[in-house]
Amino acid sequence: MRTPLRATSGERVGSTGKTGRAGKALLSGVLAICLAATMAMPTLPAEAAKPKPPVIPSKAAVERAKQAAASKAGQVATIERQLAAANARLEQLGIQSGIADEAYNGAVYRLQQAQAEATAAAARAKEAEQTLATQRAQIGRFAAASYQGGGDVAKIAPLFTANGPQDLLDSAGAARSVSAAMQGSYLRFSATQVMTNLFKVQADQAVVKVKKATDEAAAAKKAAEDAEAAQSAAVTAIGVQRTKSIAQLAVLQNISVQVAAQRQRGLEELARQRAAALAAKKAAELKRRIAAREAAERRAEAAERAREAAEEAREEKEEQKQNHGKKPPKHHKPKPGNDGNNGGGHSSGGSARDAINFALKQLGDMYLWGATGPSRWDCSGLVMGAWERAGVQLPHYSAAQYEQIQHINEDDLRPGDLIFWATDPNDPATIHHVAMYIGNGQMIHAPRTGKPVQIASVYYWIPPNFFGRP
Repeated sequence: MRTPLRATSGERVGSTGKTGRAGKALLSGVLAICLAATMAMPTLPAEAAKPKPPVIPSKAAVERAKQAAASKAGQVATIERQLAAANARLEQLGIQSGIADEAYNGAVYRLQQAQAEATAAAARAKEAEQTLATQRAQIGRFAAASYQGGGDVAKIAPLFTANGPQDLLDSAGAARSVSAAMQGSYLRFSATQVMTNLFKVQADQAVVKVKKATDEAAAAKKAAEDAEAAQSAAVTAIGVQRTKSIAQLAVLQNISVQVAAQRQRGLEELARQRAAALAAKKAAELKRRIAAREAAERRAEAAERAREAAEEAREEKEEQKQNHGKKPPKHHKPKPGNDGNNGGGHSSGGSARDAINFALKQLGDMYLWGATGPSRWDCSGLVMGAWERAGVQLPHYSAAQYEQIQHINEDDLRPGDLIFWATDPNDPATIHHVAMYIGNGQMIHAPRTGKPVQIASVYYWIPPNFFGRP
């Protein structure tokens, strides 16, 4: 018997309703437990469940990195060496330029000497020629007089005069005197002729020497101009390269160009400070040696004065004995060193202080090769101008300046003395720079192109070779 559809449905519905309520209750409980468990568990990232393996560079990669670092460090060192070499190159070019400049001054100096010698030789030759002409005329007059007064009749004529034989003897003596005079005149004429020819040869040689000196001066001028141009071009080129090198350093060291430039300036300033400290140390040692020498001189002078005072006292006592107790008049002896040199100790009599004061007034004036003022100077031009103010004439050439002054030792330096540098420390003919000592281990000089007249340590550069006192 079939179950009625409605009744079956009703049963199923009713049955389902009971089951659903129980299921819902069970499901709610499970969800509550799961939710509680979920809240109790920490939240973990998805990767934590499966961590990624670490990145381990290969040995080859490590080696490449080391090589790259070493290469970068090597490039940095190379660029720094290039910068140092560029600075050294500029310094060397400055030295070469200064040598060329002073060589030009030397060529001009020798040209002036040759011209003066040629002028003197020409004057001697002209004077000798005039003397020769005078003597030639005198011999001609003697010859004419002898010819006009000659002959046998003239010789015996005195026999027919009142005095007779005596006049003849006197005439014979006069003839011998005339003959001797003629002979002497002829000998002087011959000697003058020899000297005239010699003077003519010397004058010709002097002219040739002037021509040679002129050519040498022109060549020296060209060399100086080339040296100046090379230095100027190098300053520009090295400046450009320096900027590029500093930029490369910045990239290699991963810093800004500004910081790289600042670092380079700092390194160069540090090197300059170290050099200045060394120069100051040497200057202090020079000052100590000079002070020791001066102290020894003062002790020697004091001992000499004491000895002289004792000698005077002894002489006075002896004179008192001879004068029976009467005091003799005092004789004042000149004090040592009172030689009229204005207290400067310079053999020329010029005041070293005047020379120094003049040089100090030129501080800041720029160097110009061949210049002797009033606002541009080279090294020997400044020294010449300074000592000229003190009344001392020096040539415009450092090697010749050394030749014409008193030579002294380094420890004998006094303010106003001159300091010289030479390419060969044993040959003063190779002198190419001069400065003036102003005391305390310092000097004033016109260094080179691009630099002003300035005060510096005697040892700021290479050690000097020669020393002299005007």
